[in-house]
Order: sequence, then C-alpha cells, then structure tokens
Amino acid sequence: MRQENPVPPTTPDRDAVAAAICQSRRVLIFSHVNPDGDAFGSTLGLMWGLRALGKSAPVSIADPVPFNYRFLPGWPEIASRFPTDEDLIITVDGSDPTRFGPGFSPDTVGQRPVIVIDHHVTNPRFGTINWVDPGYPACAQMIYDLLQTLGVPISPEIATCLLTGIATDTLGFSTDHTTPEIVQAAGELMRAGGDLPFILKQAYSTRRLSDVRLWGHILMTLQLERHLTWIESRLEDRRAVGASEGDGSGVASFVLSIEGVTVAALFVEREDGTTKVSLRSAVGWDVAQVAAALGGGGHPQAAGVTLSLPLAEARALVLHHLAQLRLQEE
Repeated sequence: MRQENPVPPTTPDRDAVAAAICQSRRVLIFSHVNPDGDAFGSTLGLMWGLRALGKSAPVSIADPVPFNYRFLPGWPEIASRFPTDEDLIITVDGSDPTRFGPGFSPDTVGQRPVIVIDHHVTNPRFGTINWVDPGYPACAQMIYDLLQTLGVPISPEIATCLLTGIATDTLGFSTDHTTPEIVQAAGELMRAGGDLPFILKQAYSTRRLSDVRLWGHILMTLQLERHLTWIESRLEDRRAVGASEGDGSGVASFVLSIEGVTVAALFVEREDGTTKVSLRSAVGWDVAQVAAALGGGGHPQAAGVTLSLPLAEARALVLHHLAQLRLQEE
C-alpha cells in the first residue's frame, strides 16, 4: 500500500497563510498579467483546493487563457474580477502589486487582508501576510505544500494544475533551479492523477499555425552582439499572420540556446503603445536586477517588465541596462 504524502516541515509564513485561510469563507485569488503556466496552474490548483474546504474561491487574471493552457481543469472560470463580498484576497506568483489587473488596487481591496504567495526574489512583500520564498523553483510547489498543510486531498484536478505549474516553470525540469524536492513533488502529483507527458505536449508541442508563422517573423529580427541577443514581436507581423500578443511564447528561451549566448531579450510591441520585455539568461547572469531597475521583476534567469515606451525606445533603454550588466558580470 502506498504511503500518504508527508506533510512538509512547518514554516511560520506558511502556517500564518494556512491559519488565515481557515478563518475565511470567501477568497478571491489573483495572479499576474501576461500569465504563464505557473500562474495558471497555481491559481487553479489553489481554487480547487479551497473549494475542497468548502470555500468560495474565484480566480482573477486580467488576460485571456492562451490556446495551449485550455486543457487545465477550471480554465473557463478564469476572468478579470473585482472584489465583491470576499473576506480574504490572495495573490499568487506575482512580485509587483501593480501587475494583477484593474481589480487589485488599494481602492478595490480596501481593508481586506491580503496574502502574498510568491517565489520571486524581487517581491517587496506588499501583503498583510507574506509567504515569499525564492527557494521554491515554482509557485505551484508552494501551493502543493500549502494544501498538504491544510489537509486537502490532492484530486486529479489539483494534480493536473499544480504539475503544469511545476513542469512549465522549470522548463520541463531543465532549469538550474530544478531541485530533488520539486522532482519528488512532481512524482507525487503524477501518482495523484497528473499526466506529465500530456501536460508537456500541450504546453510545449501544441501550437497554432499563426503562432508558428509568428516565430518565423520574430526570428528574422534577431540581432546578436557578443553574448547578448534580442528579438522583436511587432504588431504588423502579428497582424499579418493573425497571431495574438500571447503567441510567440518560448522564443526568448529558444534563442538563449544559441551557442555563446548568455542573455536574451524579447521585445513585444503592444496595441496600447507600451512594450513588454522578457529577459532570459544563463546561470551567473542576473537579469532580475535589470527588470527591477526598470520597474519589473522576476528571477535571476527569467524576468520581465512592461515599459510605457514605444518599441524602439524600450529596446534602446533595456539594451543600455543589459550592457551595464554585462560589464558588471565580466
């Protein structure tokens, strides 16, 4: 007979989060704009877990769910929401309080307690209760440990969502911060009903034709200067192939694999005149400090920021900062 998964060692921050959840009845869960697999998987996994405890737990994400994450249990329930009668707010996988969409602000949240659950080193701990631990490779692993602390049985729905967050934030268990603990958690989630091969296929190997064509346009913009490379997702190119702003995901990590490249930047031109910047780097090159200096955040090897500048100006600003980073690291 298989043994039950052991409850992870207690920590004061996680225990405080669990206690606040137990005292609540109606919870609103937020995650960040421009969401990734960890944002979707963590929030939906937490939603299913809180529902198992008899709580109301809608999810608010301001952006639509991309094509390749529409296999996640509960994805149609994701919407951009404002607090109504909730008695607790939880933010998940977000390091910047301005990046949770229009529903999350001092005016909309009011006097409700806010729990921050995050693993980004740049998080300023803006909540009433802050469980911020950069030692976790994925926020989904934090949610997994939290649900065990709460005594929530891991259903196939929870397992699928959390395994998606873990698998995508470790790039299929290939990043340098992949730990034995997260691999063990993934195995436990697979035993609980998570289908890892299916998740990886959906997240990485299933693309629309417009997305593939956009990759071609993006790669044609590639510029290389020593060990720094940058690429652009332009509005005119997306319109030409019928792609959305969310298409092209993964291309920054792809160009980072070029021999000799240690830092990669993707500039996404947006309809509102702003520019979204995604930064990726090899071990030893901390792009989170560049993102933080510009008002964004993230991890040392994967960070981002949205700049209120047109593409050309944003590119010049970011490349200037990356040049300084290069000099510091050398």
